[in-house]
Amino acid sequence: MTATPLADDARDHLTHARYRNQVVTLTIALDGGQEVVWRHLVDPSLLAGWSPVVPEHGLDVAGTNRCREREQDQWVDATVTEVRAPWFLEHRWGAEALTWQLAPSGEQTQLHLVHELSESSMAAQMAAGWHLCLTVLRRQLQGIDTPRCVGQDALDHGWEELREAYAADFAERFTEEQQQQEQRD
Repeated sequence: MTATPLADDARDHLTHARYRNQVVTLTIALDGGQEVVWRHLVDPSLLAGWSPVVPEHGLDVAGTNRCREREQDQWVDATVTEVRAPWFLEHRWGAEALTWQLAPSGEQTQLHLVHELSESSMAAQMAAGWHLCLTVLRRQLQGIDTPRCVGQDALDHGWEELREAYAADFAERFTEEQQQQEQRD
């Protein structure tokens, strides 16, 4: 991984992503109470500081929405399918389905992300991207001024090395799933 403070932090503080059946899961312990972390999951102005999913409207109400990664990008249809504040959020981002679960853990909040992929070939890329984005969120909640890390910024902070590591980790699982699919077809 590229030697940057963000890259080192990403490597050291996030539970390594797991992949199975077109689902990537990541877990991270975050400083701050559940309500504070919840706001970072649903408020567009806070999401714009760390997340690749920046909605037009808050994600705290079920219904249709739109989102994009950067201001110059086209809007992508989004739907909030279920909200149980302040601990459960489920939404779609284009063809991707995301489920966020929060649980108190002492003075911290445990965040568990489940990303149901539209294409299994994107597992390593998505895991690497979320790994960096969640690291940015963790640092921001600690009061460390850390800019959002998407696109070229992610490449500058070790995204490629993370993607390669995840690709290697996921390769065996991906091959097993392809063989199972071929047997069903």
